[in-house]
Amino acid sequence: MTVLSDEELALALKNGDERAFDELVRRHQGRVYAVAYRFTGNREDALDVVQEALLKAYRKIDTWQPTGGFVPWLLRLTSNQAVDALRRRKRQRHERLDEAYRQASEHAPVEPTVMNTEQQAWAHEIDRRIQAALPVLSPTQRTVFVLRHYEGFQLAEIATQIGCTVGSVKVHLFRALKKLQKSLEDLNDDNAKRGEY
Repeated sequence: MTVLSDEELALALKNGDERAFDELVRRHQGRVYAVAYRFTGNREDALDVVQEALLKAYRKIDTWQPTGGFVPWLLRLTSNQAVDALRRRKRQRHERLDEAYRQASEHAPVEPTVMNTEQQAWAHEIDRRIQAALPVLSPTQRTVFVLRHYEGFQLAEIATQIGCTVGSVKVHLFRALKKLQKSLEDLNDDNAKRGEY
């Protein structure tokens, strides 16, 4: 039996073959989840994004063109869905920000516990801080950063996916890295202090 490519399955779905969609979901739901999680930073939101992205892919399959490849198109839908989810979450958090700030200021800060493996703790902290800093990026910068550094896409693949030139991708990536560097500059100070002891 011949195994159909993603593009062949997508064309079959365009022609009304529901089984083709089931197979596409089976093949790519893990990768879609990974992208969603990198954007949202938590399992529940990532699962919501996956569900919405796959549903959108099903509904919008007629807009997909075979020349672009199915997976980049699907991951672009996922990235856009994740950005929308983050915007909604940011609006909800903003509504509670003043109250949360007042409550937090009433309590003394808790010192973090020391982990057994300092390097693992440091790496985990950097990853956590990067995840927390992703919202400072524009949607395009975030998409480019996630696809490049977490998904391993080549610059040309990202350019195709978001519909711009490789030069534009480089600019978005550079700006994303500068913003993240600024957001994480206190980590450099902490690391320097740690090296003094």
